[in-house]
Amino acid sequence: MAHDADLTVRLDRSSRIGLPLQIVAGIRAEIVTGRLRPGDSLPSSRVLAAQLGVARGTVQTAYEHLIAEGQLVTAARSGTRVNPALQTARTGRASAARRSGSRAVTGRAMPSHHSTDIAAEVRIDARGVSVRPDPRDEPDFRAAWRRGLDTRDVSDDGCGTQTVRQAIAGHLRLVRGMQVEPADIVLTAGARDGLRTVLNVLAPAALGVESPGFPGLRRALANTATVDVPVDTDGIDPAATPVQLRALLLTPNHLHPHGDSMSATRRVQLLRWAESCGGHLIEDDYDTEARYAGSLPPTLADLDSSGRVLHLGSFATLLGTRLGIGYIIATGPLSAGIAAHRRMLGPAASPLIQAALADYLDSGGLRRRMLRMRKRLAAAAEAVDAAGLPVTQVRGRVILERPAGDARRLRRALAERGILVDDLAGKWTGGQQTGIEIALSSLTSPELTAVLAALRAELSQG
Repeated sequence: MAHDADLTVRLDRSSRIGLPLQIVAGIRAEIVTGRLRPGDSLPSSRVLAAQLGVARGTVQTAYEHLIAEGQLVTAARSGTRVNPALQTARTGRASAARRSGSRAVTGRAMPSHHSTDIAAEVRIDARGVSVRPDPRDEPDFRAAWRRGLDTRDVSDDGCGTQTVRQAIAGHLRLVRGMQVEPADIVLTAGARDGLRTVLNVLAPAALGVESPGFPGLRRALANTATVDVPVDTDGIDPAATPVQLRALLLTPNHLHPHGDSMSATRRVQLLRWAESCGGHLIEDDYDTEARYAGSLPPTLADLDSSGRVLHLGSFATLLGTRLGIGYIIATGPLSAGIAAHRRMLGPAASPLIQAALADYLDSGGLRRRMLRMRKRLAAAAEAVDAAGLPVTQVRGRVILERPAGDARRLRRALAERGILVDDLAGKWTGGQQTGIEIALSSLTSPELTAVLAALRAELSQG
């Protein structure tokens, strides 16, 4: 008969961090260090409460939190256990290194003075290049792909099959409150491909871009002249827009540097600007799904009555970049030209991929994944707050501002521990921020615990 694991959770009743969160952090650490392994049984809430000297409800709250994260599972007969499907962050090379008294990370041995550091045992990419958990591990996603194999809808004229465009329109109606006709949707091979398509048709003499702003889509602007337009707390001010500009690239639902949304007044002003001068607003709606608190503001496209907004979207935030599907919503004078250009290029994705995506959207699989992601990001945000580090949180990202030299040293030190983080200076254009950035969406809970522990250790060394 299996015995319950002995936990070494320690509580600090003088801490401002609540007791349930302290228990959560303690059990997470047990999982990360390997003291708790997948399938291990935990004490009942009654037993652990007695051991820790707390109310049973306190332990139940902590267990429920960890179950929601996927760290623990519970069943009527087997009690509460570490999730058997949980992948530990340890590697075989790290285990071998422990036996030899050193740490192996990315092919190099770590000195023995790091022997107590959790993160030295793992290889963690916290730059947001992937999304956790991998959608391919989810039953909804796999089922959609199996059903996609049976598709008979291959009538893609280059703008996407009718089935997938209807599914995207339905998804946007439910998730973003947008009233979109399937005929106004043009399928693309991602948001950058969508921007290139728009610019090929729009052919602006110059494109106004937010300064400071997110450079993600700007990598598609190699052949387009750009003009930096200042951004204040409400977003781009049309009164400050150079008179020669007739096109602006905007991220109204995620402004630099703190993830705020453009004010309603400024949205109306920009729409009036576009209508009065015959200009266009290219709306990049990136990262909206990562908003885990508060309501979503409307898109510019949904407020537009004159067809001056060209809306770019994709599924990369929820599914990663491997799917390679995005879309343009165009209702105005450029819509016919955009559709014609896309037809000339040919289909953006195979009928099988389009059928699988349509099934995933229609079955509600993507919405369920979005809700799980928001819960996971909210739990991760709580864990970051509980860590008490001098960081700022922005829409599922953790930002630590540091002078450029300190930031480089910190990135190198974390890399030596097996943790890759983003360079904050490279995340925005026109801004003065330097430091590091961590994407919570790319981390499992044990990985986040390891990253926070490593960051605390490095900061304590000055």
